This record gives sequence, structure tokens and C-alpha cells, in this order.
Amino acid sequence: MKKFLFITFLALGQIIAAQNKGTLKGLLTDKETNNEPLPFANVVIKGITIGATTDFDGNYEFKVPAGTHTVVFSFLGYKSVEKTFTIKAGETLRINQVMSAEEGVSLDEIVVKSSSSKEKTSALILEQKKAVSIKTSIGAQELSVKGVSDAEGAVTKTAGVSKGSKNIVVRGLGDRYNSTTLNGLPLPSDDPEYKNISLDFFDTSIIKNIGINKVFTSEIAGDVGGANVDIASKELVKRSLLNVGVSLGANTQTVSKEFLTIDGTNRLGTQNLGIPVNNLGNYSFGNSFKPNSQNFQLNNSVSFAGGKKYDINDDTFSFFIVGGFDAGYNFLEGNIKQTTSAGTVFQDQDFSRYDYNVSQILMANLKYKFEAGHSIAYNHLFIHNNKQSIGDYFGEVNPEQDGDLEFQRRQQTNNNEVYVNQLLANYKFSERLNFEAKGSLNFIRGNEPDRRTNKYLLRDGFYSPQTSSAGENERFFSKLEENDYATKGKFSYKLKEDEDVSVLEFGGDYRYTERLFSATIFNHDFSTRIAIDIENPDAIFNQSSIDNNIFELETGRGNASNPNAFTPFTYRGKRQIFGAFGNVVYQLSDNLIASFGARFEKIQQRVTFNTNIAQSSVDGPSFLDRTYVLPSFNVKYNFNENSIFRLAGSQTYTFPQFKETAPFKYQDITFSSQGNPDLKPSDNYNLDAKYEYYFSSSELITLTGFYKYIQNPISRSEIPSGGNTLTYLNVGNDASVYGIELEARKKIINKDEQDLEVFAGLNTSFLMSNVNLDASSVAQFTNTTSNLEGATPFLLNADISLNKKINESTLISSVVFNYFSERVYSVGTRGFENVLEKGIPTLDLVSSYQFNEHYALKLKATNLLNPDFQLTRAGFNGGDNVVLRNYKKGVNLSLGFTYDF
Repeated sequence: MKKFLFITFLALGQIIAAQNKGTLKGLLTDKETNNEPLPFANVVIKGITIGATTDFDGNYEFKVPAGTHTVVFSFLGYKSVEKTFTIKAGETLRINQVMSAEEGVSLDEIVVKSSSSKEKTSALILEQKKAVSIKTSIGAQELSVKGVSDAEGAVTKTAGVSKGSKNIVVRGLGDRYNSTTLNGLPLPSDDPEYKNISLDFFDTSIIKNIGINKVFTSEIAGDVGGANVDIASKELVKRSLLNVGVSLGANTQTVSKEFLTIDGTNRLGTQNLGIPVNNLGNYSFGNSFKPNSQNFQLNNSVSFAGGKKYDINDDTFSFFIVGGFDAGYNFLEGNIKQTTSAGTVFQDQDFSRYDYNVSQILMANLKYKFEAGHSIAYNHLFIHNNKQSIGDYFGEVNPEQDGDLEFQRRQQTNNNEVYVNQLLANYKFSERLNFEAKGSLNFIRGNEPDRRTNKYLLRDGFYSPQTSSAGENERFFSKLEENDYATKGKFSYKLKEDEDVSVLEFGGDYRYTERLFSATIFNHDFSTRIAIDIENPDAIFNQSSIDNNIFELETGRGNASNPNAFTPFTYRGKRQIFGAFGNVVYQLSDNLIASFGARFEKIQQRVTFNTNIAQSSVDGPSFLDRTYVLPSFNVKYNFNENSIFRLAGSQTYTFPQFKETAPFKYQDITFSSQGNPDLKPSDNYNLDAKYEYYFSSSELITLTGFYKYIQNPISRSEIPSGGNTLTYLNVGNDASVYGIELEARKKIINKDEQDLEVFAGLNTSFLMSNVNLDASSVAQFTNTTSNLEGATPFLLNADISLNKKINESTLISSVVFNYFSERVYSVGTRGFENVLEKGIPTLDLVSSYQFNEHYALKLKATNLLNPDFQLTRAGFNGGDNVVLRNYKKGVNLSLGFTYDF
């Protein structure tokens, strides 16, 4: 009874206390930017510890005891303003304030501080602190300080994220378990081998910030097990902007090398993408098998950005354009090997590889903001990426007799174009009800035109193509066309009018994706051995050799007698997803907030194929039809303003991708890969617990524990056939991943009198993973258990950044270190042990010097440790490990100059 009375009086006391308060709210604007909203300004009641910080739209709102008080408005570099007011119990009082700069403070500095909002580290930390769900973001400011050049480099600086063989690995989960969005809308992949678009396409010049959502919420599409990476594109934050930048650089092992280039390509990355042969009796290829060469390779880039805001009555219209050109060279030397399941090496070749990568990017943002708070924006993004690679390989490959050696040359171009169109609208019905609508039309065009592969046997003192092995001398043409359409609508209704964060969100989305992939392969079938000069192969690969029956030209489907010889190998994928979601955030008390949501998804995927392995008209297509109801929850408890505990749980799924289910065989130098039409989706169950402590607006320490349980996990596995083929399998009934992540950011030196700041950052993760391999699988796994493909047991990112002002100049210098430990590259089968990727340490140094408001220099030195990149496989019955691939990348140095008008 006493407890009941105590609780009753306590509740009544809280009600009476609440009734003795009023609500103070208002808007802070920036006089220096024509009264644009001023985010992250401080609003406090003088003499008592009550206050708030303005949000991204400059608004503030909080409870104040009834009576007469003085409110203080302040922001770094601005004049503080005090106002006295009287408020009654239950009253809502609005006080708006225009803030102006202190005398002697640079206007440009003010604009950056007040308008950069979600580009600033402090702003993103504040957003992370206020958010109900668990989220990590990295902004343009931090990217610049750490010398990050693209989105991939950005996310690999965060806890639990590392670079995989192509795309990122998050908490041990690779490309297929992650998703990528731009401004909250999905992005298609540029590469048929992967689910996600290459993050290195996204130059930091177009990035406002990147959010890494490792915890699922109902608004995110359900096909995610590791993380959703959301890239927020830049908008104009100043009244006007115009800047240009140039950069020159070099790779230490590349700059002075005689460098081979592919005939038919150029430094801009433009080339003929069509197939020049329509008659197997005519050798009408325009490109030579013989490479060209050049000397003294310098990496180079050019960029520009410009924009302006216009006032239209009380509304605002802005445009912002970013463009750039980037070109880089890299020369690699190393060795490749392959073994039998008994550990015997049958391939041992040294190689030299010449890589040239060139890209162009153009992004435009048009935005109209209405006085009432509505907005509509259009984003266009175009990315052209062209990679040219020549690899020369020489050594032993499964010799028929002693002394046999083989020379192989592979010349490959990957030409990708990405077109993104987005329309984003926001309508504010009232202070409590808001509607957000989004739509996108995305197009991917990927080509691999005229890939040239030659193999010559060195026997009896001369090189020659092998007989009856038509596929060893090949010209390959492939084309990928993918169209992706997506729409999304969301209502947000604030459940209470005061500073309570309780809100109801609900909406729906739809996505339709269609991909058509086709490949035409031309082979050269030699009937007799003929000597060839490996430096002049066109003396043999020509029309005369066809006329004289030295070789016969045929396609992957056969010779000229086959009426379907020119029918390409194809697969077509179609996928549609219907989604509906709801989420409620409820503030249970001043310290406790809970969020509960659910997502409904109906997904259908159909892949038909007519390839070099199978035909869906005979074997049946790959067809998946699933319906999901995916629950999620987030709980946030504030011990005090700076000490926070969070708990989150969810269910998600992982769908096989088009290429993973299409039985098309893609041949590489040491491995080939092919899809598996029998793949099943995975079901993922996720649990996270996180503690956060904020020392200041830019300093924090966090500790996260996580656990994931996966049913029917998908992994890349090896089929030890003659071609060393990799495929995709549901490797077991279940898998688990668990670990901890630690993140810390602290100001270790702060000397105001010397205008000196030094920050240190650290994030690290420890991870355990286990897959119970399916003993009944046709794959015949070598072991009963394995770590997950890509799972990194230990990951470390650390950096130290110095910021020093010298009169009107500013020096920023950072040292950035990254390390990931050994991890599984592919799961071993039929006596083969797992292929492992060696742990890699990297060290980068980045320095920039801002002379004044116009001029700046930037120096970058990356990969300073120049480690060995290796794939290894354990020997048979515990024998010595065999290094399957080994090379170094060299040190990259660059110097850049920028000018702001």
C-alpha cells in the first residue's frame, strides 16, 4: 500500500510540475546568409541548466518553468543575444532571433560554420546523439581531413567495415548482404558480378555525408544483413560558390615504367563498344593483339563546383553543379599459383599487370524551397568509369612434358556508365504532419568490349598456340543494360506538440529492376602448331591465316556451320518489390524512448538464361517468390545528457542476385565463376547493444556488441574442376556472427592561445563467425565448419589530425592507419582447404594548407607501408600454405591545388 501511495504521489507530482511549465520555441536565422536558418546554435535559459540546440532547420523548442527568465542565443563567431520574457503555465511562447557576426570574423568562415550542417563532424555527432536508432555517419569535413577520395574509402574508416575483393565487407558480411542508396533511394549495380554499385565511383566532391546503418529499421528495404550505405549528395550551402581544383600525382613503382596500353583505347576512356565481325570467314577486328607502350605516367585530376541561390519573393531557388575528371596508373608485379586438392602446385607464373583507370563525373542539384517549409529538388548524376588492364603471365601451367612453359596475355577493358535521376519532394501540412515523396529512374550501361586473351606454349624453343584448344585465344564482347525504377512515400505525424520526440511514421515503396546481359565470344581453333612472335601476334591473327587454314574463327556456340553461331550467351533478370512500412517512436519518459516498426515486402525475381552452361527453356528458369513481414525495435535510454544506452533488434533477408543464379561462366586468369539457379534466400536475425558517451560536440566514445544469426547463408565456394571454378552456394543450414566494436574520438591538444587543436580517432572491432557446413551438399565441403566468407576477426582504423591556424592561413595534417586480419576468400570443397586473404596494414598521410580564403594546397601520400597483397591456401593434410597470389601496389603521392573565387 505504501508503495502504491508513493507511486501515486510521484506521478501526481510530475503532472503538477509539467502543468507549471510553458513551452518556449522559435527560429534562429543567419543575417550573413540572407536570413537562412541557423542550425546547431545554442539556446539556454540564463542561470538554470535548461536549453536546447537548434535543429537543421534552425528551430528550437523546450519546456520552461512559469515566470520571468532571460534566454541567451549564442553561436561560435556570432554576437550573443539576451532577451527577457515572461511565460505562464501551459503557454506556448515563440521568440525568433536573427543572429549576426562578431566584428573582425571572416564572413567566409561564418558561412562554412553555419551552413555546412550535415557535412561537419560535430553536426553529424550531434545527429547521432539525438537519433533514436543506431547510426554512424561520416561527413565531407572528416573525409577531407583524412584525405579520402571516394565513398569506399569513407566507409572503410568506420568500425566493422573493411574493403573486400570488390566492394565493402561489414561485420563479416560481404557485398550480397549489404545495400547502397543515394538520398534514401536504391542504386543499381554497374557490375554483373555484384549486388552493389562500386562505392569508389562516388568522388568525395559530390558527397555531403555517408550514413552507415548497421541496424535495420522499417523504412530501409529488407534485403540487407550487414549494412545499408546511404550517400547524401551535396547541395549548395552558401549564397554562391565557384571553385576549381587540379592535382598531379604518381605511383612509385609505376611512374617511370615502360607502360603497356591496349590498342583501341585512349586516355579519355572512350572506344568503340560494338562487335565488328558478322561473318566468321572475315577477320575484320579493328583492334590489334599487340599493345602500345608509353613512358612516364602521371596521375591527374581536374574538378570544379559552382552554384548560386536566388530569392523569389519569400521562396528560394538554388542550383549546384559538380564535375570532375580523374585518371590514374598502376603497375603490379607478382606471382600466381594453383594447386590440386593434394596441395601439388600445377600453375606457377610470374606476372606483370598494367592498370589505367579514368573516370568523369557530373552532378547537378536543383532545389526550390517554399517559405512554408515545403521543398522540391531534382538530382542528376552521371558517372563514366573506364578501366583498362593488361596482364602478362609466364611460367609453368600443368605441363604435359618437362620444360613446358606458357605465356599468357590478357587485355581487358571495363566501360561503365551510370545515370541517376531523382525527384525529391517534401510537403509540410502542419507543424505536426509532414509528407515526403521520392522517385528515381536509374540506368546502368556496362560493357567489356574486345577483351583479348592469348595463351602460347613454349616448347621446342618456340612459342605457339596450342592445337584443339580454341578457347585459349579469345576475343570477348559483353554488354549489360539495367534499368531500375523506384518510388517511395512517407507520412510523419508528431504525436505531441511539445519537445517530446514521439512520432508515427508510415508509408510504402516500390522498385522494379530489369537487367539484360549478353556476351559474344570469338575463339581461334588452330589445327597445327605454328611459331608465333609474342611481340607481334598480328602476323598470325589475321585474314591470311583464315584463308590458309592456319586457324578457324568460331564463336562460343561453334563454327560457321552452326546457324546460331552469332547468337550471344544471355541472361535476363526481372525483379519487383512491393513494400509497406510503419514505425512508431514513443517517448516513455524524459530519459527513455522506444521505437517499434514492421515492414511488409512482396518480392518476385525471375532469371532466364541461354548460356555456355545451360538454357532455361530446357532446365527451367530461376524463380523466387517470397513474402516477408520484418519486425524491428530500437530502445534508447539517456542516463544523462551525454551518457546513452541503445538496444536494437530486427529481422531481414538476403536474396540471391541475378548473376548468382544465372549459370553463365565468366573466365578469369586463375579462377572462373558461374551462377547457381538453385540458390535460396537467407533469413537474418540481428541484435545490437550500444553504449555512447559524449565528451563534447566533437568528442565521444562508444562500445557496441552485436549478434547475427543467418539461416541458409550464401557464400562463394570453389568447385575444384579443371577450370578452378567459383560458384555460390547455400553453404549450410545456419551461421552466426558476433563481436564488439569500439569507437573513440578525442581532442588531445587544445591550445587556444596558439590556435592549435589535435584530434585522435580510433575504431576497432573483434569478430567471431561460424558456418555449420552442409555435409550433404553436392559441393562436398572439405571441413564441417568454417568462418564466413569475408569475415575479418580483427579490424583497426586509427587517425591523428592536427589543425593549426597561422594568421590567415590554416594547416590541417592527418595520419591514418588501417589494418584487417586474415579472412576467408572462398570456402574449400572436395579436399581443397579454404582460400584465405592475408591481413593488410595501410598507412596514409594527408596534409592541406589553406593560404587564405582563396588558395589551398593538398599533399597526399597513401599506402606508405606498401604491404604484400596475398591469397593463400593451406596445404593438404596440414602441409605448408601455398601463396596463390602475391603482389604490391606501390606508394601513391599527389599534390593538389584549389582556388575559390
